[in-house]
Amino acid sequence: MAIKDDLLEVTARLFAGYGWRGTTTRRIAEAAGVNEVTLFRHFRSKDLLVSEAVRTIAREVHQGHDLPAVPVDLRRELTEWALSQHSRLRKHGPMILACLAEFEEHPALAPVACEGALANFAAASAYLGEARRRGLIGAKGSIDGAVMMLMNAVFMDAVTRDVIDSPRPVLESDAISDFVDLTLRALGAPEDG
Repeated sequence: MAIKDDLLEVTARLFAGYGWRGTTTRRIAEAAGVNEVTLFRHFRSKDLLVSEAVRTIAREVHQGHDLPAVPVDLRRELTEWALSQHSRLRKHGPMILACLAEFEEHPALAPVACEGALANFAAASAYLGEARRRGLIGAKGSIDGAVMMLMNAVFMDAVTRDVIDSPRPVLESDAISDFVDLTLRALGAPEDG
């Protein structure tokens, strides 16, 4: 692995565990097996290094399963998309929680951490817009509102699943299926079967 990539990986891991203050350049360099001079040769500042590490993880979280350009089976396609999102959000939950904890003190992290989510929001809105044009969902209801509801439900379930005890444990796949079903009902999609 290249030194730069290794530094990004180590920084992301340390940031997820220790937050901004605890992720010192000395700690990063030691964990990556380099000296601080090498670290600063690749990244001019801790701010740039942490921002790039967060950006790298944010891209990974919001990449992967894309929605098709032409919707065919809304429930299946949206469920696969949402499950894919959920899986990556779960994988990087500690980093996401660390970002949320640091947004007030380090507001420059917010747009970096949210880039991928905004791209996914646009893609899902376009997908459902095409579904509406094709008559697969009703003419009423806010597509943007429905996408926001779905993405927020998936996000909250993913990052809080291990933190908050549920009064009624629900399998991840069942929760995602329910979220998709509620989203499609809100947009007037016909019921299955």
